[in-house]
Amino acid sequence: MLMNQKESAFTDIDDTDKQILNILQKDAKTTIQSLADATGKSKTAIRARLQRLEKDYIKAYAAILECSKMGYREMLLASCRLNASQRLSNIKENILKMNEVRNAYLTTGEYQLFVMAKCLGHDHAMMLIESLQNIPGVEEVKTEMVLDRIKEVAGNIINNIFG
Repeated sequence: MLMNQKESAFTDIDDTDKQILNILQKDAKTTIQSLADATGKSKTAIRARLQRLEKDYIKAYAAILECSKMGYREMLLASCRLNASQRLSNIKENILKMNEVRNAYLTTGEYQLFVMAKCLGHDHAMMLIESLQNIPGVEEVKTEMVLDRIKEVAGNIINNIFG
């Protein structure tokens, strides 16, 4: 029997926790006072909730940068077909060393590794593609360049998952 989203959700999150998480995803610099005002809870209660949420749910507080202003003009999407000549852990280690790679996923299907990378330009993208092709165990690399970003969301969907 398949579980629906609500059945698989963690039960230790209440509406106030959801509200805090939603606010922090929009602005991680939100003050405890602002969180208290928004939720109607005391600053002490908010601090306690944050400590609990930081143990299990909040991985980090981070600034989301405008990459194009920093010179990163290209986004490369690469699907990589792997072969069994190398251990998967070795391929993962190589990917982890590549600073340009912002996201990497093992997937099902013909191309088992999907990579998203930020590149300074066309030449940089070509160097990255060559680096991917030279990883032992990578048999083929199929690439695409992003022409336009329609939607990019840094946070997670909280209300749909948790109630």
